Amino acid sequence: MKKVIVVDDEPGLRQSLGLLLTDAGYTVTAEQDGRRALERATAESFDLILCDVRMPQMDGLTFLRNYRQRGGGALVIVMSAYGGEDAAIAAMQEGAYDYLPKPFRPDEVVLTLRKAEEREGLRQEVAGLRAQLAAGPAEHARNLARRGLQATALDLNPAMCARARDLAAKAGILLTVVQADMRDFSLPGPFDLAITMLNSLCHLLTLDDMLRHLTAVGRHLDQNGLYIMELAHPADFFGAERRTSSEWSSKTGDGTVSVRWGAQDQIDPVTQVTREHVSVTYHKRGGPVRTVTDVVPNRFWTATELAAAIRLAGGFTLAASYGDFDGDVPVDAADAWRMILVLRRE
Repeated sequence: MKKVIVVDDEPGLRQSLGLLLTDAGYTVTAEQDGRRALERATAESFDLILCDVRMPQMDGLTFLRNYRQRGGGALVIVMSAYGGEDAAIAAMQEGAYDYLPKPFRPDEVVLTLRKAEEREGLRQEVAGLRAQLAAGPAEHARNLARRGLQATALDLNPAMCARARDLAAKAGILLTVVQADMRDFSLPGPFDLAITMLNSLCHLLTLDDMLRHLTAVGRHLDQNGLYIMELAHPADFFGAERRTSSEWSSKTGDGTVSVRWGAQDQIDPVTQVTREHVSVTYHKRGGPVRTVTDVVPNRFWTATELAAAIRLAGGFTLAASYGDFDGDVPVDAADAWRMILVLRRE
């Protein structure tokens, strides 16, 4: 039976969560503040921690930071009625496994814990070296390393590699960064898990490029190792309407960065390659506005093409496919917005 500790300064919520999770089959302990919870969580063994953000004496993020520094390995799910997306990002940066906004339904809590257990089971199945390919500033590899995993980031761009090293060093994270082409590389391994995120595989413009890439990945994976490929959903260009936004903005410490990526570009019907017009605009608060533009070739891959490439490359089986980061959405669902493939090394 899994052990859970609930950390929240609201007595009513501690009691209701205790009853709910006990009925769901968990052994539940509760504490009213982060300081007492930290002592208990480091003295005893827990599988899951449900922790509020705003608490007296020690807030949830401070608890989480200290818990990880003391070597705590439980899955931490942070709860909060404040902060929204910013609070969720801050929690993930401190090593939280998931974020649960208040108020929530009882079934949401149990479902979140169940999913965390399932993902942790998969993580333990591949509990060895990790590689992020076409990593850019290596956000995902840095998050893996922050959780104590051995992670390697690979990218072709020397500036991106330098940025990844700098960010890892500033955060005190041990991360290996390698500058190399994702079509042909040699890394210290072998690895149990490789990932390519944010549609970086769009830079493989031909079938030969994809086959070389899959062959290179296969050389680096242990038997039964997993390769997770996250790509744009084909409906973004082949459907009646795009399923993802081509424009977004993010706030920085002293301004706002706005990105526009290929909204009106046409696709070549023969090669399925677009020439994506990209602009990045930085609005500095109280200062100048700077815009950088570029044109980036971008290949749209279909599920059928990828399945054929996987067969031609050999050495992999398609273990699963998803249309969202929520594993309940299939690729062909009407609300699918990503194409995520999980390959298993034979």
